[in-house]
Amino acid sequence: MKVNELKGQTAHLTNLNNINVIMGRNGAGKSRFLRDIEEMTSRNNQRFYVRYVSPERAGTFKRNGSVITNMTSNPNWLRESRATNQSSDFKAASAMLFREAETLYLRRLASTPEIRLNQTRNFETDRLSKVNQLLTNISLEMGKTDLEFRSLADGQVIRPEEISSGESEAVALSTEILYFFDTIEPSKFNLLLLDEPDVHLHPDLQARLGKLIISMLDEFKNQAESIAVCLSTHSSPLVCSLADSPYVSIGTKSFAVDAVELKPISAELRKVAPFFGHPLSLSLSEDVALILEGEDDERVWQQAARTSKGRIKVFPVLAGSVDQQAELESFCVDLLGTLYDNPVAFSLRDGDGVVDQPLEHCFPIKRYRLNCYSIENTIVTDPCLAVMRTTWPDFIAAVTKWVEENHDHPDSILIKELAESNDRLRHKKIKRIRQLVCAVLECKKPWEVVVGQAIGALMSKDLTNSNMLVDFLGAEMVSDIIFRNAA
Repeated sequence: MKVNELKGQTAHLTNLNNINVIMGRNGAGKSRFLRDIEEMTSRNNQRFYVRYVSPERAGTFKRNGSVITNMTSNPNWLRESRATNQSSDFKAASAMLFREAETLYLRRLASTPEIRLNQTRNFETDRLSKVNQLLTNISLEMGKTDLEFRSLADGQVIRPEEISSGESEAVALSTEILYFFDTIEPSKFNLLLLDEPDVHLHPDLQARLGKLIISMLDEFKNQAESIAVCLSTHSSPLVCSLADSPYVSIGTKSFAVDAVELKPISAELRKVAPFFGHPLSLSLSEDVALILEGEDDERVWQQAARTSKGRIKVFPVLAGSVDQQAELESFCVDLLGTLYDNPVAFSLRDGDGVVDQPLEHCFPIKRYRLNCYSIENTIVTDPCLAVMRTTWPDFIAAVTKWVEENHDHPDSILIKELAESNDRLRHKKIKRIRQLVCAVLECKKPWEVVVGQAIGALMSKDLTNSNMLVDFLGAEMVSDIIFRNAA
């Protein structure tokens, strides 16, 4: 059974994929949105099998007699106890579900020859190992009579009450995910609603959780049309861990808007995933995304950041073309506001022969155009020539000598034109000869290193003094990006 949209009393989720990520700021109503969908789909239990995981998952991952009694005596107890943000016995119920999942897996094993006849597959390898992939200091193992936690350091048994809150969260969440997949009903549409599953998890665990969901969908891919996981999150590591999967779509829940349109994870998100996937380290380093048009620009700015010894705080994000750069800009405009309170990012485009036509900023992205054809044109500015320990007059002399000795070289005409130019071919394409410039000057450095080192060495006084490199790059861009945090 395939379903393309879900409706609650007011909530409306369209363009469903197998994994559906709902992002939004605090107070945007993501939890209410999911609970509304859960309530309406649960009423239609002939068509839907639904499980909802609340955002606050309290308790201890240990089987509890009263919880077992409640689950046994009242089939609706578990759903009703999780119908609000707080669920006091959540993890105790998860521990009960884990034992049920074991029984369900063993039944599936008995009835599925391709699993039963594979000696490498059993409950420990197919299920328990998935839980343990989320843990770093402990492991969950099958004891003589019940599940038990053991320290990876010394093998000692650890009481459930003594494991960390993050480890307890990881075990409970993975249990809920495994149980859902092992209880899917082929005749119905199976819906798992995860409300902020990243709560209390370290960023690395958040990313691993995403991989767990993908691995379970891979296992049940033959039934993929009847499965959807919808999760609300603020977690960029979780979203970015899902970015490479074809199963994933993403949408934004806005304030006072109860319709969320999902869109497949795009090539744009895959490009920015390395940046958004590590928000903690980036917050500490204050790096800001810098969207660039090509790999050459990326290498230049990476070198510039290294040369500046951390003063230039940018994280290059690579686009493959001008069109892709525009798509990335548009995508990040929507995404940044859901992740950061004071979002800022930059985008730098080639000049491509366009003169005196600055780009308009598009909050929170500030957009710039180089004041030269492309980044390699800066190789013949005075600061870059200084990195190669030479000057413009010396460059002219070196080119004259080189052309005399290599007049049959296919690029002799262009480099001669460069040396004779009044503006150093500022607005003309010189891509073919960018490394030749270094070679003529007997500089063994790649041109990107030369330009990056010159950019990294710029000082704030260069903004007021006459500086050709600042002029080619654009004074506003240099001020905003390179000296963003200058006092």
